Amino acid sequence: MAEPSDIAEVIKAVQDDITTIVRGEVALVADEIKGEAAKAGIIATLFGGAGYVAISAIAVLFSALGFAWSIGYQAWFGLGILPALFWGFLTMAVLMLLIAGLLGYLGTKMPTPGAPTRSIEDAKGQVAFVKETIAEASAEVAAQPLFAPRTKRPELG
Repeated sequence: MAEPSDIAEVIKAVQDDITTIVRGEVALVADEIKGEAAKAGIIATLFGGAGYVAISAIAVLFSALGFAWSIGYQAWFGLGILPALFWGFLTMAVLMLLIAGLLGYLGTKMPTPGAPTRSIEDAKGQVAFVKETIAEASAEVAAQPLFAPRTKRPELG
């Protein structure tokens, strides 16, 4: 017959095993996610770079190169200063937006981070093991009689 202290020890051992399993899974997931976070960082960097280039290009290069195009339009087409400035700046705006679009397109072509597949498979296996162990322990406890039958009744008096 199982003593109450034996059952308490079994329960304590199962709790300790589950705690160890959960801690191991958390560590495994953390290790696996680090690699996926690096991929996400690269993608974020590309999109951030696209935004930075777009803003910087508009703020600095747009003005300088817009003036350069304007000088070219004046010389090539004999335009006045205002129409030449308009076409020069419009040309630069389109060019910078094309560069920003190209960087954004490259960001969408990077591989996306995946799920931690090893950790998921390990967790499923360990959950199945714990369920199996609990079922076996429950069957073992259920098979044992709750009270041992007495062989002889003590006599009074």
